[in-house]
Amino acid sequence: MIELAEVQSEDVFVDVGSGLGRATALTHFLTGASAIGVEIQSALVRRARGLAARLNAQRVTVIEGDAAKLTRYITSGSVFFLYCPFSGSRLNQVMDDLASIAQTRVIRVCSVDLPLPSRSWLAPVSISGDLAVYRSCFRQ
Repeated sequence: MIELAEVQSEDVFVDVGSGLGRATALTHFLTGASAIGVEIQSALVRRARGLAARLNAQRVTVIEGDAAKLTRYITSGSVFFLYCPFSGSRLNQVMDDLASIAQTRVIRVCSVDLPLPSRSWLAPVSISGDLAVYRSCFRQ
């Protein structure tokens, strides 16, 4: 995912439904990118924050809350990672919020085990196995 989405140190990686924060921390350490995890379950948030603290990952932040309500506010994100966190109307809400962010600049959206609903502003970069990487492509 890091390679296909071309995650760089100047990116802000957003792990939507970050769970224990492993992908969030790993992406930060492999790329130098700032990383934000969004997780709704308090116990997982505590563990993810504990992991970041033990690793002294100062550019890793874990936010507790519902990603379907918070994604629209993470406007600094440039790479959004979804590892099968939800579907249906909640996924559509996140996709609409990402569209608003993508209207301001190019973003990448990566998903694992989660077919994303088709969007005219989202073009596939790579789809192989369970991993799909997309790039926004709004036309002016």
